[in-house]
Parts: sequence; C-alpha cells; structure tokens
Amino acid sequence: MHSYGRHGKARNALEQRCFRFVFLSFSPCPDTRKSLTPRNGVAPTRAGLAPLELTLSLPIMLFVMGLMVIVGTTASWKVRAVTNSRQAVWRTVDPRNGENDPHSRGWPTYARMETAEGSTPIDDDPYDTHEVVRGQPLRAPSGEQLKVRESLFDMQDGLTNGVTELERPFPVMGNMPPRQIQLYREHPLLSGNWQFREMELQSNAQRRILFLYPADYGRSLSRNVQRYHEAALAIVLNPLNPILETLDNDDELRNPVPSGLTYNPPYGIGRAPDYHVPERSPRGLLLNPDRVCSTSRDELSQTVIDPLVAETRRVPDRLARDFLRMYRSHLAHIDRLIDIYENPRTPPPVRARIRPFVPAMNRDRPDLEQRIEQLESFQQSL
Repeated sequence: MHSYGRHGKARNALEQRCFRFVFLSFSPCPDTRKSLTPRNGVAPTRAGLAPLELTLSLPIMLFVMGLMVIVGTTASWKVRAVTNSRQAVWRTVDPRNGENDPHSRGWPTYARMETAEGSTPIDDDPYDTHEVVRGQPLRAPSGEQLKVRESLFDMQDGLTNGVTELERPFPVMGNMPPRQIQLYREHPLLSGNWQFREMELQSNAQRRILFLYPADYGRSLSRNVQRYHEAALAIVLNPLNPILETLDNDDELRNPVPSGLTYNPPYGIGRAPDYHVPERSPRGLLLNPDRVCSTSRDELSQTVIDPLVAETRRVPDRLARDFLRMYRSHLAHIDRLIDIYENPRTPPPVRARIRPFVPAMNRDRPDLEQRIEQLESFQQSL
C-alpha cells in the first residue's frame, strides 16, 4: 500500500469506518453495537457473520422472487384469456361471423381463440319434464292429443362457447415443472333469437302457436267456428237494432252542447257513449283474453260474469244520468238567455239578437221540466 501523505491516511481511515458500519448493519444480533463496545477499552478482534448469512439466504430470496414473477405473469395472461374468450364468441353474433375480426392485440397467433361447442350452462331446467314443453304428445282435458315441437322450446338451443387456450413457458426458472403456463377458458353465449327464420317460418306475421303445436285446428274447431258465425249474424241482423241504437249510436246525445247567445235545438252532450261495454273493471277483462280464459267455472263467475252482471245493471242509471245532463244543460241555457233578455242593463243589440228565440224557448221550457222530473223519479226508483 502506497502512502499518499496526510490526505491519503485520512481517506484510508474513512474507508475502514464505512466498511465496519456496513458489516454492523447486517448483523442479526440486536445488541451487536453494545457487544462491540469494549469493556476494558480493548475492541474485539472476531469478525461478524452477516456476510455468511446473506450468502446462505440469497438463493431462497431469488427463488421466492422468481415465483412472484411467475404468479404475476400468469395472472395477467389469465385476464387476457378471459377477455379474448368473450371476444371470440361475441364477434360471431349475427349478422357478424368473425372472419374479418383478427385476434386481439397482444394475443399470440399460435394460441387458440375460436368458437366451439361446450358444456351446457343450465344443468337443471325447471320445465324439462313439463308436458307443454316436452310432450310427447300433449293431451288436452277432452282427450285430444297435440304434437309438440320440443326443439323450439330448448332454452339452450344455439348455445355457443368462446374458447381460448394458451401454453407459454415460464418467464424465469424454466426447468421447474410444469415448465409452462397452461390456460383454458370458455365463455358461453345463448345466441338464439327465436326469430321466424330460425323457426323455419315464412314471415314474422305467421302465428307461432300454429308452428309450435302443429295440428289441423280448422277441423277440430269447425263446430265452434260455425256457432260463432251464427251468433255474429244474429247480432248484425237483429230486428231490434233500431231500438238498441240508444246504447251506442243515439243521435240526440250526439248533438252539440248549447252555448253562446243563439238558440238552435236540439242539444245534446256532444257524444254518443257506448253502453254495451261496461266502463269499469270488466272492460279491462274483456279486452284481455289472456285474463278471461280459464277452465274453472267458479273463477270465471267471480272474475268476469259477476262483475259484468253488476255493471250491466248500472246501464239504466248511466242512461238516465246522461239524459238528465242533456236536458238540464238545455234548460239552463234557456234560463240564461231569458235572464239576459229581461235584464234592463242588457244592451239593445243583445236583446234584439235574443228576441226571435224567446217564443221557442218559452214553448220548450215546460217539456224539458216534465222530462227532467220523469227521469229524476225513474233514477230514484233504481
């Protein structure tokens, strides 16, 4: 060792202190600094074991670090596999076919990314044994048999799986079994749309029920169809139709409501209500056959027949109510015009305009009062 004078000795002393501080920092003993403090003023000459312990633990630390790299790399490729399995099946949904859609960026060209048939996602179908869905055949309460096209009720028809598969060597410690990352992911998709083309129908207007349950309904329902035609003709050709026009086509009620300073009877309520269909809850039932259809007489009696009879009994009251409103508005119009005509403050031009109507109004007033009185007594009798 060469001497560099006073500055060289100072640098050597500083290097020795730094070297000693580094070895003291790696010492596992918490009381190392105290143990190196001389009791008799003499420093110990035995060196520490920290370098040896670092040498022994370094392979373990490197092995754990390698495992961390492998786990992190595998996790990132798992995310890519799940994402690309979804992309593989969704890029083939109609009207696309996936031919012009390349692999995602970062996904190896040698790795698998395609669609394939796989396991069914629905293991327990609650309608698997239902007679309406699985047949065969469907038996009606009357004993008739009806064929069921089971394939059209298959919930998993058109199931497609997006599949990704990848084998990639470990980024580190390549000789450790199994020596590679192996990934396989599936993404099932129920892509069936139950459209008329898939069901082999001619158009979207064709009734599906006739295709799901193929049968000659015309032959089995010919008797009911004939009864319906006869009932419809009886209603259309009913000789009492002119009398029943009051129930939905009354000309008197359709007349306009009185207004202004003119008097031009007859007056009405401005519309002709339809009294055939009740205006309360049975109207909604009759306009929704799915709520009316039932094989239980008791249920039909409670939900349809009884409310319909109750509403039908209110038809006379509804008729009396509307005719009373018509006659009362007519009489109120007469009273208003007479009051204006007899009022001394009314301008002469207005009185001159009303004067030609006064005789007709005085002639119609008693008739209106008599009709109102009759309808009020009839309404009280109900």
